[in-house]
Amino acid sequence: MRTVASALIAALVWTAAPARADQTDPQMNFLFHQLAEAPDAAQASRAEASILRVLAQSGSPTADLLLTRGTEAMNRGDFDASLTTLNSLVKLAPNFAEAWNRRATLMFLMGNLEASIADIQKVLALEPRHFGAWSGLGQIYIIMNRRDDAMRAFSRALAAHPRLTGARAYLDAARRMDGGRDI
Repeated sequence: MRTVASALIAALVWTAAPARADQTDPQMNFLFHQLAEAPDAAQASRAEASILRVLAQSGSPTADLLLTRGTEAMNRGDFDASLTTLNSLVKLAPNFAEAWNRRATLMFLMGNLEASIADIQKVLALEPRHFGAWSGLGQIYIIMNRRDDAMRAFSRALAAHPRLTGARAYLDAARRMDGGRDI
């Protein structure tokens, strides 16, 4: 009996569809629901960490390695190496939202706001609930003095992640731009 059960379990494991990662992972809807409904900061933080972990996994070991290496180079200030790596990554995995998000961050750090916006738009086309991308877009719009766009971006970030650290303060700052007129 135990042998039959073991064989059945093994067959189910081998025939099951491979787990997907990134924004196409079927668990993302559940995780975003948990995030939106989190009753406290601790639960929101756990849901956020789970979302970010899934977003950073492409399902391809090569793409995941490029993401790690590009991010490490960016974090140590080697922007040329990071750009080369992240450019390769977006070519290899053009439907991997986090690849575009990391390159958007790099473009921002390099002072190329228009390129950062273009990459953020690709992130949001792939994962419209990417609260980090919305927040980054809002920050860029504040720098560009685009008050209404900044307010919309921070509102979208907060819709996906109501407890997003700093987003409410940025939204309030955007409201005060240009005399605090309403949109």
